[in-house]
Amino acid sequence: MLRGDDRKQRLVSRPLGSSPDGTRDPVKIGIPRYVLRGQGKDEHYEFEVKITVLDETWTVFRRYSRFREMHKSLKLKYPELAALEFPPKKLFGNRDDRVVGERRSHLEKYLRSFFRLMLDSTASPLHAEKMGLQLSKHAICEFSPFFKKGVFDYSSHGTG
Repeated sequence: MLRGDDRKQRLVSRPLGSSPDGTRDPVKIGIPRYVLRGQGKDEHYEFEVKITVLDETWTVFRRYSRFREMHKSLKLKYPELAALEFPPKKLFGNRDDRVVGERRSHLEKYLRSFFRLMLDSTASPLHAEKMGLQLSKHAICEFSPFFKKGVFDYSSHGTG
């Protein structure tokens, strides 16, 4: 617990964007921690999503439900995303530390696979050949509001 604040934080350190084969990814993405927010019935975890493209780095906090919404909506537009394993919804235990830690890890793997797929897909506006050296924070935020800072600031489902 943080003093003066009812938020829990879990820090996990790992290099962002490192590929198993040692190559550099154009998009480095990771979920270094999660934070407990709200009180009572509104208590929920938000995952810190840290994104780096070229020399731009930004962070957004998102609830699991926002990840699901993004996956479901983009899967309609890009059917190849259906092949990605999305962490399942849990009816029980979704506030248990171990379960939230596992979810963080699965969501991070999902996002890395998501970007690899979107950078390789000719149907995607983020396709490497279409973007060339133009891949930017702006391009990613235009692709999906999920990655845009401040988008969910005033909703009950997350903060920017």
